[in-house]
Amino acid sequence: MDNASFHKNGKIKALIESAGCDLLYLPAYSPDFNPIEHQWARIKHHIRKALPSCNRNLYEAAEQAFHLISIHK
Repeated sequence: MDNASFHKNGKIKALIESAGCDLLYLPAYSPDFNPIEHQWARIKHHIRKALPSCNRNLYEAAEQAFHLISIHK
């Protein structure tokens, strides 16, 4: 799992271990293990490049960025 704070909740750990599974955490920002990180990086880059000056512009930049996501790349 990644290092989201809710993944480290004691209840989550107990639930996973009660199912007989071992709990392993990924290193922070590990795109080799978590390919979605590549897509988030593309989205963030697009939004930073757009330099949105208000919430509406931010929403539009984010919407355009999400259209860049492809399951093939």
